[in-house]
Amino acid sequence: MKQPDNPKALITGSSSGIGFAYARYLSKDGWDLDLVSQNPERAEAARTKLGGRPSTIHLADLSDQNQTSALIRKIVTPDLIVANAGITHSSSAGKTEEKRRLELTYLLYGGVVDLIENYLPKMLERGAGRIVIISSIGAITPMPKSSIYASAKAGVYAYGRSLNEELREKNVSVTVSLPGYVRTNAHRRAGLTHLETQIPEWMWVTPEQVVKETEAASLMNKPYVIPGLIYRLVSPFLGSQIANLAWRALNKRKI
Repeated sequence: MKQPDNPKALITGSSSGIGFAYARYLSKDGWDLDLVSQNPERAEAARTKLGGRPSTIHLADLSDQNQTSALIRKIVTPDLIVANAGITHSSSAGKTEEKRRLELTYLLYGGVVDLIENYLPKMLERGAGRIVIISSIGAITPMPKSSIYASAKAGVYAYGRSLNEELREKNVSVTVSLPGYVRTNAHRRAGLTHLETQIPEWMWVTPEQVVKETEAASLMNKPYVIPGLIYRLVSPFLGSQIANLAWRALNKRKI
């Protein structure tokens, strides 16, 4: 898919991790950026690191439908949407309070749909546009103690793949990325620091690797991509009894 002249991208969750890596990648390639973040200090620090390319910071909590709607009204339809904003969440079944459940499912699923559905008509009208949804390998494998997170990620995976099939003849591409363990601060913020030492080094991928493989897949209009060779090799076996046992062993807190 050919890159447009003076391209503009909208990236949510842009101040760290995969979102920031995507912003840096596109900035180096000449894109102007609308960067969405909840934390003003991290957002400004990220923009400083990006250097010279024009970028606009938008502060919004995308777990809040009102703030998401206000954001959508401010930003004109971009050439590329990177729906990345999210958090890692772990909680035993029945232990997540209703308010938290609603915020989490809106952030990871409902808000992504609202964002994309708002901009799709204009993309279709001009016959051009790309959409990238950052989901998770958890969308295609059971995640004990992360059932709400996994189900929301599975929702956007199904949504993105369905859109890709519907729109592939209309020059609007939709690609869902399914990363596994990524070296970001997300696990630490979620109180899952034990994963940093328990998960073997070979199971981790960098945000830069996720971005490189995801962007390549998007440009080829692939419906989904699983970044990292090891994850692509094991993906046919995810959900098997052996894989589930291994998942539980690796993620169990050691006392």
